[in-house]
Amino acid sequence: MATATLAAVLAAVPGIGLSAPASATTDTVAAVSPYGSSIGSARNADGRLALFGTNSADNIWHRAQTSIGGSWNAWTQFDGALRSIAAETNADGRIEVFGVNGAGQIWHRSQTTPGGSWSAWVQFDGALSSIAAARNADGRLQIFGSNSAGQIWTRSQVSIGGAWSSWVQLDGGLSQVAAETNADGRIELFGVNSAGQVWHRSQTTPGGSWSAWVQFDGALDSIAAARNADGRLQIFGSNSAGQVWTRSQVSIGGAWSSWVQLDGGLTQVAAETNADGRIELFGVNSVGNIWHRSQSTPGGAWSSWVQFDGALRP
Repeated sequence: MATATLAAVLAAVPGIGLSAPASATTDTVAAVSPYGSSIGSARNADGRLALFGTNSADNIWHRAQTSIGGSWNAWTQFDGALRSIAAETNADGRIEVFGVNGAGQIWHRSQTTPGGSWSAWVQFDGALSSIAAARNADGRLQIFGSNSAGQIWTRSQVSIGGAWSSWVQLDGGLSQVAAETNADGRIELFGVNSAGQVWHRSQTTPGGSWSAWVQFDGALDSIAAARNADGRLQIFGSNSAGQVWTRSQVSIGGAWSSWVQLDGGLTQVAAETNADGRIELFGVNSVGNIWHRSQSTPGGAWSSWVQFDGALRP
């Protein structure tokens, strides 16, 4: 991955030239990508975060922290080609990566041992344009995706770490999806539709049926979710102006706070929780620069943005 030039870095430093509007609601028409996020993250069994991304040539790259909450190793390229990517950790600690290529084909692979080498890519049937993953209360992974028609589909492991069920269509229409598990084990699904509207719903019981869709105020182009140390979910997103917004549950599984704008400018976002409970936020800006920051304390204020080397799909 080529390191960005100094001129590109200076031009793309988060926060430069951005002014904060009064709220996340905007009259600007959203420009939701026809493909899902180019960046995703999951946590290794030993607590080290891993980051995955696709670039504008559909190359797939990954890197991991060298120590829990510490520095990062160099980027390593996977074989294959993907445009949208997501990751989640199996109950036995093996990270599984999911992705969609330019033709809409869906692929996945997993670590053969926790933190170890990787299996070969395996193709799922069906076609999607965006993808997300979460883990059910009983340990079974579940994936969600939207296709080019905006239809929403889901499937889950039949047994922990085992084979997968058939696809099931959910009602509604979304262009990008994100998912995270509530502290009580109920997966919550978030998404952005083609008009930039933001929607969410949750399982009514762990692994069970789904609530009705509820619309959030505001408009986004991309969306990601993570869980705070105290169990409250938090979502992150970028809008058509590249502004970065976040909101969180006020209480575990409860109502949501108002949107709060973070400094910086991103077009793609991903989030994962460090082993010590601090959420780390990752993103790609409009020229492909990769940035990250973390909560300074669990649920607390945020560190400054730090740029990674390399470039991913804006």
